[in-house]
Amino acid sequence: PQKIEIFKSLEDWAENNILVHLKPVEKCWQPQDFLPDPSSEGFYEEVKELRERSKEISDDYFVCLIGDMITEEALPTYQTMLNTLDGVRDETGASPTSWAIWTRAWTAEENRHGDLLNKYLYLSGRVDMKQIEKTIQYLIGSGMVIFA
Repeated sequence: PQKIEIFKSLEDWAENNILVHLKPVEKCWQPQDFLPDPSSEGFYEEVKELRERSKEISDDYFVCLIGDMITEEALPTYQTMLNTLDGVRDETGASPTSWAIWTRAWTAEENRHGDLLNKYLYLSGRVDMKQIEKTIQYLIGSGMVIFA
């Protein structure tokens, strides 16, 4: 009960100090801004160039990119976890409370990171995407215990 009261007492503060920093979708970067445009005439050449440039990146960096992408792709787990917390849960999936709005906006932001990494790694041709996809499915399917 105390936790709920604390978060409820901070609703106005969150609205005035956190939500004001959320950018409209149209002003946000999108993964496609950094990737070859599949509708362009030069798409295949751009992918070829991306693959050539990716050869200069060490395997150690690719391991980090894969780990980051897997973490980003597990967003359903994190949003589910946040929605279990008293005082901040999004009761309807479209709740107008400050905490629910922030949680959805944070999830949307992080989703873009995962999308960019996923597409880049796929286009690079340097990783076993099927194994990565299975790892992500295992991770999301296993869930997460936050207070263990």
